[in-house]
Amino acid sequence: MNKEKKWTMLSALGGDMLEMKDGYAKGVLPLSDLVMQPTKVFHAGAIVTLADEVASTAIHGEANTEESRKNKLFPYSVQLSVNLFTNDPVGPLTAEAKVVRRGKMTVVETKVFTSDGQTAAIMMSTHMMVDLNKSGPHKKAQEKTNAPNK
Repeated sequence: MNKEKKWTMLSALGGDMLEMKDGYAKGVLPLSDLVMQPTKVFHAGAIVTLADEVASTAIHGEANTEESRKNKLFPYSVQLSVNLFTNDPVGPLTAEAKVVRRGKMTVVETKVFTSDGQTAAIMMSTHMMVDLNKSGPHKKAQEKTNAPNK
């Protein structure tokens, strides 16, 4: 596991990034009780979490740290379209993401593979590129935290 870099939700589920560069990322998620349905396969939400975090990393091109966000736009996911084809009772799942269009709205294709190489899911995602110093949903939370008590 990549101990020096944390991936928020993916790390909490036991996953990690294996490779990252501008426009491409690859991540992994082992099967565990944290990500398992009662039927002992991956929960759809865990599959989508893996795909979404790998897609965002492909856009960002490196570990998403406070330092790396200073001079980059943040990729807020605004639309996800996921097709789930099969599941995996063994794990891990591996996801690979490639940026297909860059701009204010950036589009990424992410493929998720089972432990034996089958395509488990394909996700197309659109990400609104936001300057965190100027706008974004997090600003509303900051405003509420900083608001005087009435």
